[in-house]
Amino acid sequence: MSAPCAASLLVDCAGARVGGAKRLLNEFDLYLRDRELPGLHTIGRDRSLGATWLLRREREQTRGVRFDRSLALNNVSFVTAGRERHVLVHGAQHFLRRAEIRQLGRRISPAVHAQAPIVWAALHRADRVFVPSTSMAERVATYVPSVRNRLIVAFNPVTPPDPASTPAWKDPAGATETTRARGRDSDPVDFLCPVVILPQKLLTGRLRAGLAALDILAGPPHRIDATLSVTGRADQLEDPTVAHHPRLRLVGEHPAEAVIAMMARCDGIFFPLELESFGYPMAEGRMMGVPVIARDSAHNREIAGPALVGYQRESAEDIATALHAAQAMSRSATLKPDERGHFDRGRYFDQLLGLPPAH
Repeated sequence: MSAPCAASLLVDCAGARVGGAKRLLNEFDLYLRDRELPGLHTIGRDRSLGATWLLRREREQTRGVRFDRSLALNNVSFVTAGRERHVLVHGAQHFLRRAEIRQLGRRISPAVHAQAPIVWAALHRADRVFVPSTSMAERVATYVPSVRNRLIVAFNPVTPPDPASTPAWKDPAGATETTRARGRDSDPVDFLCPVVILPQKLLTGRLRAGLAALDILAGPPHRIDATLSVTGRADQLEDPTVAHHPRLRLVGEHPAEAVIAMMARCDGIFFPLELESFGYPMAEGRMMGVPVIARDSAHNREIAGPALVGYQRESAEDIATALHAAQAMSRSATLKPDERGHFDRGRYFDQLLGLPPAH
């Protein structure tokens, strides 16, 4: 346990219910378990992030405490609360590029378009603006250039699982638990796509390309009979032929711990998404030594690092080449977990909270 910190701190974590926001909150809870912060006041748990809450949270400062520092973990900076205001911005949808707006169209909710100007305006009140990647910093600076000098790139924290305590997970049929370790040539080949299926992720078309790639691998010369497991349901996919493809295995939605267990045991993480400010599965694959099959982009290289097995085009042929390389890498155990501390939890939250490093 580190020495206690006397600073008065206000942290808003509203909106962290699913996906990467929830994983970040899980990491924050682990951080608080190890860091003694008697002056910390956390608000917003299990609350949605709406106009009513944004107005209410500012009043926390009027209840007898003048906070030294406030931190919003949900894209919208405090406006008045805190002598110094920090914000974590990780909502790429509020900073869409023109080509993305044209591509996504009505897949982006009108509410998101309405929220964006509020997010931009609140940034002017922030003293420090944290973003989880260089690409996200570029997005923010494009829309709010006045905060460019206040932008700080800090990778989201990732705590690698303990292999000895990683739980097994039950398959959708509820029959047996999958406990195999990677690297056995006799085991079935299984790639995992661990994402929350939402319309703006365009996942149906990307899964179609991935499944076509598996069909290529099944033929000569490779003859690799592989499946693609996806953490979703058939009714979330827009094309029935994709949802019922024989090589697709829909395992449903699971808590983060179960998804991490699946990642630790798969042959590779298939992460075809592009509208991402970070991409937790890529960082987790890097930390666990699991190959990550994704576009060969600057963003993905930054987050996935040596775990990235990239493809240039979203074509069945290019993806098949990457999947084959990832499978060979997995079975030969040539990729080792990245232990260089890029996603250290303590250093990350100390920085966001403006605290000196714990000793």
